[in-house]
Amino acid sequence: MALEIIEIVEDDQSQAKLLDQILRQASFRTNVAFDGPAGMQDVWRIKPSLIMADDNLPGLTGREMCKRLRQDPSTKHIPIIVMSGFSSEERRAEALDAGADDFIVKPYSGTELLARVRALLRRCRQSQPHDEELAEDLALTEHLYLAVYRGKKITLSAHEWNALRRLATTVGSVVPREELKSLLWGDDTLMHDGELDRCLEQLNRKLSDDTPPVDTIKIVPGGFRLTMLASDDSGGRAMH
Repeated sequence: MALEIIEIVEDDQSQAKLLDQILRQASFRTNVAFDGPAGMQDVWRIKPSLIMADDNLPGLTGREMCKRLRQDPSTKHIPIIVMSGFSSEERRAEALDAGADDFIVKPYSGTELLARVRALLRRCRQSQPHDEELAEDLALTEHLYLAVYRGKKITLSAHEWNALRRLATTVGSVVPREELKSLLWGDDTLMHDGELDRCLEQLNRKLSDDTPPVDTIKIVPGGFRLTMLASDDSGGRAMH
């Protein structure tokens, strides 16, 4: 039986009730808020296993919630699904860039919604908190989504962290595009090529001290390759 608490932030009370019923029937525990500020307070108080937030909330939109929660060390690791009645690629990209882990378009089927919830929770459970030395000049702290590269502390989203971790296990080797998409989005049948490209572009910006940024992660035929730069003496170490 699932014991995870899911925070629902939805201003449409009929939609909130429906979502609450779907999740409770699947043996999840739930907590419901009807606006962004109330949802934020609930998250800080409860520390749920997952957050489902409507994109068009009063007081604080779902995207704004994502940005604030990702900036807070105590909540930055909590997975977030943004729900929206808008299906445009631009709206989806904005939500993901703000820190959402997934994006669901309304109306949705209960079957698809539960599949996405379970897949996201499964990926989070598989991430065990431990530090790893994976490549020269790079150390990662899994549970905080932080990296130290050449002495520079970098804050990463869940997708950025997972992508960088996979690339760093085989520095210089090509990681297939399809493998990275499967790692980040599991069995999700939606197209995520644009989201993957934006994720790795953002990683390059964060890893680079140069303007314009140096492509530490190279796009190559069929996938991506992490090419670590020449070593310096900074000896970065993972934060605790």
